[in-house]
Amino acid sequence: MSRSSHTFQLTAVLPSSLTPADIISALHVHENCLTLHAFTTCYKEVPATDPAVLSDPYFSPTDTTPIKTYEVTEAVAIIPGVGDWGKKFTIFPAWFQDTTAGLKMRADGPVGALVVRAEWRVQPGGAYGEVEGEEEGPAHMLVEDVAVECAWWLMSLARRRVEAAHRDICRKLVEKVEGARSAGVPLEVS
Repeated sequence: MSRSSHTFQLTAVLPSSLTPADIISALHVHENCLTLHAFTTCYKEVPATDPAVLSDPYFSPTDTTPIKTYEVTEAVAIIPGVGDWGKKFTIFPAWFQDTTAGLKMRADGPVGALVVRAEWRVQPGGAYGEVEGEEEGPAHMLVEDVAVECAWWLMSLARRRVEAAHRDICRKLVEKVEGARSAGVPLEVS
């Protein structure tokens, strides 16, 4: 069956009160990305990682940066306004690998119908098209690159759902870290 792919990018400006290390530390606590995902209802870490995932060239070699596996449950409203009865619950595996600049994630939908890869990284704000004569841009940005792969006939629905689910993760993560910093709560590192 012919597969199709779609990529998109989301960004959030880091306020001057936060350092890149603050955000990277927060990304390394996988719970942050899992709980900020719009459709996630629950998750649990599971011990085994699929050998096919370990050999996925998307991930760095696992001898230096291990991959953690989670079983994730998502709920998507099929019939709005009728509670859980109108929701479709899906359980799927997701794999997370910490990187020096952030985090990589891969999630596989049921029977391989959908593969989502996302990479969050902190990078200098100047990397985003400065125009001569404009004010200096942000010092750093949190960037999320997302790739969706599925059967061509599913792409329209998959693209909309994945974009909706990922739309606010960067912004919410920055707000969460900034709120913790303002409240004097120490940032957890996994």
